[in-house]
Amino acid sequence: MKRQTAIEKGQVKVTRQKSGEVLSVEEFLALKRPKGDLNLKIGKEQVSLTSLDRVYWPDEKLTKFDLLCYYLRVADYIMPYLKDRPAILQRWPRGINAPMFFQQDLESAPAFIKTVRLTNQEGRQLDYAVFTTTASLLHFANLGNIEQHPWHSTVKHLSKPDWIAIDLDPKKAPWQNVLETALVLKEVADEIGLQAFPKTSGSSGIHIYVPLKSTNEYEQVAEFARLLAGEVARRVPKIATVERTIAKRKPTQVYVDWMQNARGKSLAATFTARAKPKAPVSMPLTWEQVEKGVKISDFTIVNSPDHLKRKGDPWAKFFQTRQVLRFG
Repeated sequence: MKRQTAIEKGQVKVTRQKSGEVLSVEEFLALKRPKGDLNLKIGKEQVSLTSLDRVYWPDEKLTKFDLLCYYLRVADYIMPYLKDRPAILQRWPRGINAPMFFQQDLESAPAFIKTVRLTNQEGRQLDYAVFTTTASLLHFANLGNIEQHPWHSTVKHLSKPDWIAIDLDPKKAPWQNVLETALVLKEVADEIGLQAFPKTSGSSGIHIYVPLKSTNEYEQVAEFARLLAGEVARRVPKIATVERTIAKRKPTQVYVDWMQNARGKSLAATFTARAKPKAPVSMPLTWEQVEKGVKISDFTIVNSPDHLKRKGDPWAKFFQTRQVLRFG
C-alpha cells in the first residue's frame, strides 16, 4: 500500500500525507514538497511535524519542510554542539519576515523533551528546554525555532562553559576587516598556546571558538575572553575595537565582542540555520578558508549538507581539543 499520493502541478510534485501516518527519516527526506502534518520516527522517538508547507524564507521559497530536512541531514554534525545544553528558544512560527518571540519557560512538550529548572535574571524559576536528541532538535524547529542557540555549558556543568566564544561583528566595517581581525585573533591564540576554531556567523560576521575543559567558572572565562579581545584590538586598532557603543566606533572597525561569555548567554550554534535572507548557515571553517576570503553567502541550508559530504567537517576534532585556561 502506498504511503502517499502525488499530485502533479506542472513540474512540481506535491506530496500529501495521510493523517496520523508515521514515516521513517528516509521516507521523510524522499518527500517532494509535502503539505500538512505527519509523524516522524527518529530512533526510539516519534515527532509530530505540522504545516510542512509553511514558507519560512519567502524570497527563496523555502519552507519548514526544507528546514527540517536540513537539520536531519546535518544532525550528526550539529548535535555535539547542542546535546545536553539548555536551549534559548527564538521562535519564528510564521517565517523570517514575521515577528520573532523568545520562549524561556517550556510549559508543555512531548515526554521525550527534557527540561532543566533555572532562575532567570528577574529571579523567576523557569523550565528551560534542553537539547538531547535529533528528535528534540526537530521538535523545536517545528515550533518555529529556525536558529539553534545553546548555552555555552551543559546541564552537568552549568556554571562551567566548555568553550570561549568571540563574535566579530562588522556593523558597517568592510568584510575584509573581519577576515583580518579573525587572523589576528588566531595569531594571539597561537602565541598563548590555544587552538581557535573559526566559523561564519551566518549573519554578518565571524565567530571564533576556543574549546575548553569544564574547569573554569563563567566569570573566569569571560575575563579571559575580555583580555583576548582587548589584545586583538590593541594590535590592530584601525580595524578592531572593543568599544560597545556603535557611535564611538570608526566605520572601519570590527567589534570584537567578548561579552557573550556569561551564564545564560548564547551565540548561534555551529551548523545552525539562520533566520536571514537566503537561508544562510553558521558554517565551520578552516583558517585557510579565512585567508582566502570566504563569504557568509557561501553556505546555505540548500548547499551545506553536500558541501560537508564533499569537504568534511573542519571542526571534526573540536571536542578532542579541549584546553585548560591558565591564569597568572
